[in-house]
Parts: sequence; structure tokens; C-alpha cells
Amino acid sequence: MTARDVRIDTALRSIHPTKESPAWHGAPTARGLLRGVSPEAAIWRPDPSMNCIRDIALHVAFWENSVANRLSGASERLEFAARTTGWPARRDELSQEEWRHEVALVTLAHARLVEVVERFDPSLLDEPPANSTSRRPAILYMHGVAEHSLYHAAQIKLLKQLIVHSGQSIG
Repeated sequence: MTARDVRIDTALRSIHPTKESPAWHGAPTARGLLRGVSPEAAIWRPDPSMNCIRDIALHVAFWENSVANRLSGASERLEFAARTTGWPARRDELSQEEWRHEVALVTLAHARLVEVVERFDPSLLDEPPANSTSRRPAILYMHGVAEHSLYHAAQIKLLKQLIVHSGQSIG
């Protein structure tokens, strides 16, 4: 087994922390925070103008999938109706089956990103991805998507706490 580039290992630790390779922040991932969340909790909003757990989870999936596409040159799309780029159409009702499907999309997008980063050619880390119009190097996309996902994981955690504080159940 050949050793991976330390920068890819560092990016992977941020994107997909594990017990063997934990993230320095110690926070759970956005996907991890969805465990045990019911469809009712997933669409609960503290205010009608705010996003819910579902919106944020699918937004994270959209961008993890987009970065996987950018880094790999693929053009795979996620199956959810969009409100705006990266944000899902608002739902006021959600069945258990629909929520399971959406959590599976979040899981799939995350797994794709991890796989693309694991296989990424280390010699290309300082270059913009081949299909990108940006001058940003690939390594910045990796760290940027990790930071984006962590930011939104904190929002999901806060919404879960607000749900409990409002007297409702998460699961």
C-alpha cells in the first residue's frame, strides 16, 4: 500500500473524519447529525422564513456533489427539486420514505466526494481542476467544501437543539 499525499490526508480528515483519523474540531458531520431525525423534525422551522434541517442537509449534499464533479470532471446530478442553486425547493410535508431517500442522497454525495478526494492525483493539488473556469487550486476546493459542510453541520446541530427546546421530539 502506498502512502497518500499528506495534503490529501489532511483534506480527507476535514471532509470525512473517522475514529482512526478524527477532525481537530471534534464536531460531528452533517450526515452524522441526521441520524435519528424524523421527517417532522427535518422540516421544522423556527420561523417560516428560515431553513430547516432538510434544506441544509440537501444544500450540503449539493455542494459536496458539485465539488466531487469539479475535481473529477464528472457531471452527476442529485435528484431533488431546486429552489435556487444549491438549495432545495421548500417542503411543508415529508413522508418517512421521502426523508429516507433524501438522507440517502446526502450519504451518496458525501461518499462520492470522499472517493474523488481519495483518488485525486496529488501532483494536481496546486492546479485548478481541468473543467474549472476558476484559478482556485484543487486543494482549496477540498478544504472549502469541508469548511462549508462544517459550517452547516453547526446549523443543523443548533436546529436540533431548538426543536428540543421548543418541546418537540427530534426522532
